[in-house]
Amino acid sequence: MDAEEIIDSLYSLPLSKFTSARNEAERELRNAGEMEQAARVKSLRKPTAAASAANSLVRSHRAEVNAFLEAAAKLRDAQFAGKGDPAAASRTEREALEALVSLGGEAVRPTLQAAAVDDNTARELLEARLVREPEPAGFGTLLTHVPQPPGRGKAKQTEAKAPPPGDKAAQRRLQKAELALTAAVAEEQQAQRRWTQTQRDLEKAQAAVEKAQHDLDRLRPR
Repeated sequence: MDAEEIIDSLYSLPLSKFTSARNEAERELRNAGEMEQAARVKSLRKPTAAASAANSLVRSHRAEVNAFLEAAAKLRDAQFAGKGDPAAASRTEREALEALVSLGGEAVRPTLQAAAVDDNTARELLEARLVREPEPAGFGTLLTHVPQPPGRGKAKQTEAKAPPPGDKAAQRRLQKAELALTAAVAEEQQAQRRWTQTQRDLEKAQAAVEKAQHDLDRLRPR
């Protein structure tokens, strides 16, 4: 069994078996003289509970996950490119999401939602080797699906069309909308910083557990 097969098999295991199986695979590779492969396996991180649930969902229900991602892509097209009925596309995507949550549990919802709006996250999800929930994608990813009007080139996609001079009501609406967008972006940035710190704390705690488990495995007689 090569390293890729070992990695796939490890990320298909229940969480409770991951660390001991990884350490055993590392020992076997070292005993076989495969030092580079052993080092690669040793570096593998144990997934969080949410990431493990998402990996398991993909491995058990790949067709349904693919269908959800296709529904999400059609929803983006309907919302930002005018292709199809946004209401119908939203309903289809929502139904596909809820069906997957019913199969994988509530823990998979954030990962699926992130994959729905970000192609890179979707690809990582389909690999079924996640070690943690993906970071929120933000506005930028969705805005890449907005078609640019002719002649705009590389102009900012979020730039609003200025109202005719003298239209004070329209000017006020524009200013209000811009303020709301600024506030939403600031709130999103704060949420991302909080999320990042939480993930760091989780990784530290998980690393401590893995080190303790590794030390315990070394003390056990072979």
